[in-house]
Amino acid sequence: MAGLWRHGDFMKLWGGETVSQFGAQITVLALPLTGILTLDASAGELGVLTAMQFAPVLLITLFAGVWLDGNRKRPALITANVGRAVLLGAVPVLHLAGLLSMPVLYAVAFLTGLLTAVFDVAYVVYLPSLVSKDQLVQANSRLEATYSIASIGGPGAGGLLVQWLTAPVSIVVNALTYVAAAISVAAIRHREPPPERPADRPSTWAEIKEGLATTLRDPLLRPLTVGSAWFNLFEQVILTLYLLYGVRELRLSTGLLGVILAIGSVGALAGSFLADRAGRVLGIGRSMVCTMILGSAALGLVPAAAGSPLAAGAVLAAGLFVYGLSMALFNVHSLSLRGAIVPPELLGRVTATYRFFVYGTIPVGGLLAGLLGERLGVRTAMAIAVAALLAGGVAFAATRIRSVGDEIFGRKETLCSAD
Repeated sequence: MAGLWRHGDFMKLWGGETVSQFGAQITVLALPLTGILTLDASAGELGVLTAMQFAPVLLITLFAGVWLDGNRKRPALITANVGRAVLLGAVPVLHLAGLLSMPVLYAVAFLTGLLTAVFDVAYVVYLPSLVSKDQLVQANSRLEATYSIASIGGPGAGGLLVQWLTAPVSIVVNALTYVAAAISVAAIRHREPPPERPADRPSTWAEIKEGLATTLRDPLLRPLTVGSAWFNLFEQVILTLYLLYGVRELRLSTGLLGVILAIGSVGALAGSFLADRAGRVLGIGRSMVCTMILGSAALGLVPAAAGSPLAAGAVLAAGLFVYGLSMALFNVHSLSLRGAIVPPELLGRVTATYRFFVYGTIPVGGLLAGLLGERLGVRTAMAIAVAALLAGGVAFAATRIRSVGDEIFGRKETLCSAD
């Protein structure tokens, strides 16, 4: 761990991501609240907004993986940050000009999601070229801690900014943090070696097929991908309806909703620092299985919240704390497992394939949230999602993932193959 503190380039990457994630967490609160409070959005419209944010994962991720396997990743990180800064900076401008509407918000969400889809693949693929293989768990723990630290202050600050500046104007903070992140990545001194470009390089579709085959045939990557995709599908039903549920049914203020999200992120921060120890005590696989089930059960407290704002807020905070802790542990080990077993020349395509399936279910979850929320009510929709999450966690526990241990990080050969 001390080596990472002295790793100047990793610290720049980590610092830039910390700043941008802080801003992103403000937008996580402010963007849907712009729809709810400024544009009077319904549950169905919030579902469409969520779908617009994550639909680009289905459209571009596989192609981004192929492109990144043949090109340097750092320029893609810089370009994506600058582009997102411009798009989000347009929201407060359009609001002040009286031109903001739900279709405009959909467009901003979609284009920002497009750049985020490319950035997220590039970020995961870039890290193994920046740190050594035996530092991957620690580096991913730091990066998961980044998300958690930002999530602690971001939603709370976002709730206050929404009350002070209005939801659309508060998004400008995120735009500024993306500018800072672009500058930080640009300052990294390490230069990636140019990727090898074989003369008989196959077509883009052939390379996409190879990434799909590697992911879906491998006995570890396949259940990890399917289990994570199922979790994201029904988790997103809850996350899409959470703010609407808090504002209109529980009558909680935006400030309190932000504080509750921040408490959940304290749990995520704790989980990111406990990940290495949990993996050594339980094993990587058992840790992932236990945390998926525990995180699913913790989300059951969200639709169970009731009573006064203080009582309901306490139940929500407890559920999100345990959920955050569990998912941070899971994510650290998921990232590290993929980074350890996938050959470097396939990592971009495998990462893209994984994100295609796992994040591709999120827009479906957003639309499902809108449909169930309007047909059955918000609380019932979230209860159904919790039941589906628990069923998925039990199925995940029956896969080969549970037997994975630390030995994977010491192997010289990789585990997966496109054969």
